[in-house]
Amino acid sequence: MSAHEYDFPKTTKKQFILATLGTLFAPLLVLFLVARLFFGIQSGLVDDPVVEQKPEAAAAAKSADSEDDDADEAPAAPAADDEKSE
Repeated sequence: MSAHEYDFPKTTKKQFILATLGTLFAPLLVLFLVARLFFGIQSGLVDDPVVEQKPEAAAAAKSADSEDDDADEAPAAPAADDEKSE
C-alpha cells in the first residue's frame, strides 16, 4: 500500500502561518544578531580628535610639503642595463 491511498488532512491557514514563521525565525535571528554585532563594533570606534595647529606649525608643514614636491620633480638617474654590460 502506498501513501497515496491514505486521505491526509488538509493544512489549515493557522498551521501554514505557524510553519512559515517557524521557518523564518532562525534566518531573521541571525540577521538581527549580525546587524547588532556590526553596529556595536561601529559604535565602539572613536574618531581621531581634531587638534588645532598653530600658524607656525602649519607654515612649517607647508614648506616641508613644497620641498618634498621639488624633490619629486627632479629627474631620476637612468637605470643601468645589465644586458649592455655583458
